[in-house]
Amino acid sequence: MRSLTVSLIICLSAGLQAQKLAHHDILMVDMSENGGNWKSGQVTFLTSFNPEGYNNQPQFFSDNELWLTVQKPDDTTQTDIYTLNFSEKTVAAATRTRKTAEYSPTLMPGGNRFSAVRVEEDGNQRLWSFPLDAEDNGRPEFETIYDVGYHCWINDTLAALFIVGHEKEPHQLVTAGTTEQNLRRIASRPGRCLVTKKDGQLAFVQKITDQIWYLKEWSPVTDKQEIIVRMPSGSEDFAILPDGSFLTSQGAILYTYLPGRDTEWKEAGNLGRYGIRKITRLAISPGSKTVVVAE
Repeated sequence: MRSLTVSLIICLSAGLQAQKLAHHDILMVDMSENGGNWKSGQVTFLTSFNPEGYNNQPQFFSDNELWLTVQKPDDTTQTDIYTLNFSEKTVAAATRTRKTAEYSPTLMPGGNRFSAVRVEEDGNQRLWSFPLDAEDNGRPEFETIYDVGYHCWINDTLAALFIVGHEKEPHQLVTAGTTEQNLRRIASRPGRCLVTKKDGQLAFVQKITDQIWYLKEWSPVTDKQEIIVRMPSGSEDFAILPDGSFLTSQGAILYTYLPGRDTEWKEAGNLGRYGIRKITRLAISPGSKTVVVAE
């Protein structure tokens, strides 16, 4: 894995296919909390190494290491996984595959491997895992589970999977265990964002209708679901701040919601002044570093 030094300047639709992807930037946003209220501050542009390409699906593996999905402007066939190291100010390719595309890097429990959705040579989408030390070329985590669009790990043997629907079939949210490899249906018409909370519950968005979307949580212990709050119109991406507040966006505006205290989403900042038209995916590190994908 070859590292390229870059300056970190302070200043997928469901159904992944091999294609030219639209340009997206990734920005770090300073978030500060005062009296239970979160506000956004300075913005840092992180993807100067690929200023015209596709930069998306960021995930923190630590406070100083951000992983993301990248497609260079001259590549119309695939994506690879890249890493940004803030302390060393480097960017490196974690995968360099010619005939497959990788998306959605996620650190696995245990910290020795990462998982990613791989679009294989025959077009199948399965969840693969790869060692952080590159000792092997990776393996499918679920041999017979196809059409995986997005995922997260609930614990070291249980994953939540967004299964892409076909034709008139809706997308499905399921769980699967690495031992039994059996699917368990959780919800229909989920959003693409899946997050495991500190208490072990799965947070996700369910699209009840085209206009009504709810943020929900599901317990793997009791198998019960509860509605947390209705999402702002058109918002399916979210992340969780250190105090348990949910962070989401609508257009260029960031919003927070703390269960048990807030009755509605509260504005936390407008990034429109930076030329941002729309914020989509969000990610937060254990130390509260916050990044957003911007259009």
